[in-house]
Parts: sequence; structure tokens; C-alpha cells
Amino acid sequence: MKKLVKIIFVAAFAIGFGVTAQAQNRAADMSASATVFDAISVEKATDLNFGQVMKGAKKYISPGGTAFSSDNSGVSTAGIQAGSFKVFAGAGSSVTLSFNNLTELANGDTKMPIIFNEDQDGTAVTSIGYGTEASSLTKLNVATSNSITFPTSTVDGKNGTYVYVGATVNAAADQESGSYTGTLTLTATYN
Repeated sequence: MKKLVKIIFVAAFAIGFGVTAQAQNRAADMSASATVFDAISVEKATDLNFGQVMKGAKKYISPGGTAFSSDNSGVSTAGIQAGSFKVFAGAGSSVTLSFNNLTELANGDTKMPIIFNEDQDGTAVTSIGYGTEASSLTKLNVATSNSITFPTSTVDGKNGTYVYVGATVNAAADQESGSYTGTLTLTATYN
């Protein structure tokens, strides 16, 4: 009987050792992918210029470059020009367009308000937006980040869009005469 127990014990040990000595293989696959986009870039195309602004009047330049004034007199069109940027990014990509929130133009220490998306009468308008034509823009807000799905359109032979800029300046009745300037910065970032 002792012999039988020894044989069973040795057999059980060999079976147990054989089971634990077997290699166990398990595998799983994952995919690797990448989406390649063109490098994002922003270029100034034209500067925003209000030309001559009368004291005590609001002057509005539309994104298409038309001038209007709240003083109902003949509006000077000398030197006026809507501003524009060219933005290049991958078609269909998620892009954030943001501005430095320009709120005033300066002549030394003297300031004059600049207002976006409002005309000379204070009516809400789309004076800053993106698209391929100034007449049909998707509105952008200068005070916040604007997340967009970048359009599929060609500008200068690459995938791009224009950002057109119009605005209103408000010259006070006692506004100091002189040249007022400011800088609007557009930043484009992939999300």
C-alpha cells in the first residue's frame, strides 16, 4: 500500500509539474493611426483703416469695406479699408480662432473705443467673421475663443479661409485730433 501511495504521489507531482511548466500565451491587437494636417498658419492680408473720422460720430467699416457714419453727413471714404487675414489649416480639422480683444485705439495717452460686431447705430451685425467672401461670413466673437470645423476651401492654392474684419470706432465730441492706432492679433490653434 505504501508503494501505491508513493506511485500516486509521484504521478500527481509529475502531472502538477507538467501543468505549471506549460507556457501560456495570450495576445491582443491594437491599431496605430495618425492624421496628418497641413501646418496651421495665419497671414495678414490687409489692414483695417477707418480713414477720416469726424468728432462726435461713430464710423463703421463693413467687412466688405463699405463705410457708414452716425452723423448722417457725407461719409468720407478716403483711405478706408476692411481688414483681413488668411488662415491655413487642414480641411475638416477642429481649429480655435481667438483674438487679443482689442477694445480701443490710442493716440499717445488718448484713447478711442473700437467695437466689433456692431454698426454705427449700435445694431448687432457680423463685422468680423470667416469665409471665402465678405458678403457671407460665419460670425466670430473677438472677446472669446471660437472653435470651428475648418472649411474646405482654397486660398492661394492651399486649404484656407479668410477672416474679414470690419468694426466701428466711436469718436467723442471732444476727441483729440490725431492718428489713432491699435493691433488686432488673430491666433489659430489646432484643438
